[in-house]
Amino acid sequence: MKRILVFSDTHGNIDGCIDIIKRTPSVSAVLHAGDCVRDAEGLEAAFPSLKIYYVKGNNDFFTRAPASMLIPIAGKRIYLTHGHEQRVKYEFHYTTLANRGEDVNADLVVFGHTHEPYTGYVGKMTLLNPGSALFTRTYAVVEIEGDKLKTAILDI
Repeated sequence: MKRILVFSDTHGNIDGCIDIIKRTPSVSAVLHAGDCVRDAEGLEAAFPSLKIYYVKGNNDFFTRAPASMLIPIAGKRIYLTHGHEQRVKYEFHYTTLANRGEDVNADLVVFGHTHEPYTGYVGKMTLLNPGSALFTRTYAVVEIEGDKLKTAILDI
């Protein structure tokens, strides 16, 4: 089984993220969906042997981090983006985001920006927003085992 921790919108506060990584057994990877790239870089420094994937958000200036990426993990395709370029604050059903996920044949689309935790489904594709590690004090766990993909949103 692969266990992935998902954070977003940390906005300078990674202490809770560090605690969660330390106390979660068998973490395979960490995803950070933007707003604050320097926080994701801080997690990389704190956990050099752990794979940390991250993208830039609308508040991340002067960074070379990508706006989105497609990550293959355990046979699943995970599309990671902040969501502001897909208008997630303005589309009730996240149509633009879901269409982009379908375009890249994603099994899981991870996004942030709204600061609101969300799990939804479009066909077999899962849309996941962990909420804000700072404002809603939430994060997500993704577990992949065989062909199954399970998500949970938890409080920090």
